[in-house]
Order: sequence, then C-alpha cells, then structure tokens
Amino acid sequence: MALGAVSLLALNGSADAKPKRARSAATLSAKPLADAPEKLETVVEVSVLHGTHEQKEPDPRIGNMPELSQGPFAKYASYQLLSRSQLRLSRGGKRQLKLPNGRLLEARLEDILADGSSRLVASINRPDANDFLPLLEVKARPGQAFIVAGQSYKRGILVLVFKVVR
Repeated sequence: MALGAVSLLALNGSADAKPKRARSAATLSAKPLADAPEKLETVVEVSVLHGTHEQKEPDPRIGNMPELSQGPFAKYASYQLLSRSQLRLSRGGKRQLKLPNGRLLEARLEDILADGSSRLVASINRPDANDFLPLLEVKARPGQAFIVAGQSYKRGILVLVFKVVR
C-alpha cells in the first residue's frame, strides 16, 4: 500500500463500506428507524494510531487488534495510540476532529436503520484543499469497528479506527 493510498478494513464482523457516490441497492434498501427521534443519535469512538517501521513495544492502550499484523498493516513494525475521542453524532449534524497531520476528519450520522446499525458518512480533507477521502459511507452495528488508513505522518502512517459505541 502506498503511503498516499487509503485502505478500509471492517473489524468485528463485516461493516458495509461504500463510497457515497456509489451506494449499492443493498445499502439503499435498508430501512430507517421510524418514529424514534430520540434514538437518532449514535456515539463513535475514533482512535488515531501512528504506524512506524521503528521496533517499539506494542502500545497496551490499543488493546487486542490482530488486524494490525495482517495485510497492508503488517508492513509497519509498531503502532502507538495518539488519541482516542468519542464523537456524539445526531442525524443532520456533523462533527469534526483535527488529525495530527493537520487534516480534518468530518463525520456525520446519515441514519439509524431498523436493524440497529448506523449509516455513517465520513470525509478527510485539508483546509483549503481537495478532499483526501471524499464522502465514504459505512454501515456498522454497535460494537463494530472499521479502519481507514493511508495518510502519511512522520515517516509512518496514520490509522483511524472507528468503533460504533451506541
């Protein structure tokens, strides 16, 4: 994986991730949660990891994440937790999180579906520049996590781990 590329991986099951502009019929046919405005909110935990080629002890704050030693993530010798934030998202609103490389993660809740999963939309951009990751749409249930990675940072890579808390 090139350092400028983006990699997306679902953890703990299969989160359904699609670019917003290319949603499939399966994503579109999922039914929204009806008549429950108090439930149209979700909390997403975002862990920002830094992968490097340096031989370091594993950061115990990351916890058990075997995916970091597989596929394109195995290319990096160690991962350190840089930050962990919880974003409370309500339908129609959006939240931003400044990343260590100066880019902004923008996340919003598109909908909560009848099966309890959240349809989330995220993008990563630089102020005054084109989107790095334009409008990725993901469907994930509470407890599910997914990874978005590929941004260069301090001779390594940033890895964003999103987990739907509720």
